[in-house]
Amino acid sequence: MPEPARGPEPPAPGPGARILLVDPYVAREDPMERKFVELYPSLSLLTLAGYLRAGGTPVALADLTFARDLEPLDEPLRRFRPEIVGVHTKSLTVPRALRVAARAREAGALAVAGGPDSASRPELYLEGGFDAVVLGEGELTISALAEKVARGEPIAGEPGVVTRVGGRTVRGPPRPYLRELDRLPLPAWDLLDMESYLRSWEARTGERRAALLTSRGCPFDCSWCSKPTFGRSFRQQSPERVLEELTELKRRYRVDYVRFCDDVFGIQRGWLLSLLDGMIARDLKLKFECLARVDLLKPELLDRMREAGLERVYLGVESGSQRMLDLMNRGTRLGQIRQVAQQLREHHVRQFWFLMLGYPGETPEDIEATHELFREFSPEEYSVSIAVPLPGTRFHELVKDRLRSLGRAPKKTGGRTLLFEAAYPEKMYRWEQLRFAWEAQLAQLRRSLSPEVLRSLEEAGQRFHDLVATPLLLGRKRPPREPVPRERAPSSLPVLPGKFPPGRSAR
Repeated sequence: MPEPARGPEPPAPGPGARILLVDPYVAREDPMERKFVELYPSLSLLTLAGYLRAGGTPVALADLTFARDLEPLDEPLRRFRPEIVGVHTKSLTVPRALRVAARAREAGALAVAGGPDSASRPELYLEGGFDAVVLGEGELTISALAEKVARGEPIAGEPGVVTRVGGRTVRGPPRPYLRELDRLPLPAWDLLDMESYLRSWEARTGERRAALLTSRGCPFDCSWCSKPTFGRSFRQQSPERVLEELTELKRRYRVDYVRFCDDVFGIQRGWLLSLLDGMIARDLKLKFECLARVDLLKPELLDRMREAGLERVYLGVESGSQRMLDLMNRGTRLGQIRQVAQQLREHHVRQFWFLMLGYPGETPEDIEATHELFREFSPEEYSVSIAVPLPGTRFHELVKDRLRSLGRAPKKTGGRTLLFEAAYPEKMYRWEQLRFAWEAQLAQLRRSLSPEVLRSLEEAGQRFHDLVATPLLLGRKRPPREPVPRERAPSSLPVLPGKFPPGRSAR
């Protein structure tokens, strides 16, 4: 499907049908969330609610995050009597999203799915009971739907909407993206229980943490990355608009730590410097974290980020093999990874590395190179996932004839399930994930064990991998390698092995 043009800036929405927005995510059922307890409300729904309300459309929000099941739906369905129920979708929440759709239709409302998963595979949601799926950004489309429903007009063919008529799928034309993100109102934080999120963070970290999004779209073209909502059309709020939101979070909710949820933070150097200068000048005293690319983090920029409150950086390292980085179309070099990792270590900034196993073309030697890079820097936190071929990506196209059947809506793949017929069995990748956990534990033990003992543990682990695990998993024997002595700087922070914290995204 072609990417929508930006087009002229549309008028603000007018009053329309009553809309109930639903986040079907339940934290207690997410094993990754139980492990990390990193909870943020859905920024997509909060922004959408603020936009609808500013245009005069009656809107309510049902957040299931802290619920046991669907009980938070009961009261708004009964009292608010929505004419449209909009559900934010992700792969993790498919079964519950379909149940919400059924409840919405029982209450006489139009069930509408939006978000990355339904945009990637709208047919699954239409077959599962939804009346319509919104593609791309939701503000203009859901506003148009609200007006049509209020007037009793059909929605088939509406730009940005997929629906069914007489058993036939009807897909409307693409809707232009919003150009001026500064025109978006502040998120409608008051429509959900912000205090529950803040208390959850405060109990665990002593900090009141919140999330915000300063841009939409990503101009980079990694082969495995899906962009069904914001696409590659990069747009950004002004530094002044971001400072306004940061100031309000601090004033209203006493927030002292923020996560910037942009796909890549600080793509435009001048913009980032202006924001950092503003944070320092306003003396916000906010700690922050962000996702960054190693080819954008320069030493002088990192100095300023640290001064403004940078505490943690998420890095898409992905592989320690340059060949694999090239196959993934990452556009980064191993030298850049090493340089940035060393600079972050020197600035005492926590590093969270994303690593990926199983991308097509990867060999055991490539995986070993990733282990070597991991051992070299011992990042404080990390995620090692098995590559997931998301619909709409070049990766998916590459393996679409080799996809494994796991049912219509697998509940918990979580980066631990091999979803296509790869060169090696799933158990090999599971074993490699365990090896990363072992190496992370060795990094922790550096502070309590002697170098000789550590070296013995490392050599024992490598011998077991070479002489026992490899023959069992691959059916072939690899000769044991001579241990290579390494100089490693001691880590001053704990290693937390596992999956990327938000088992949910703050989007």
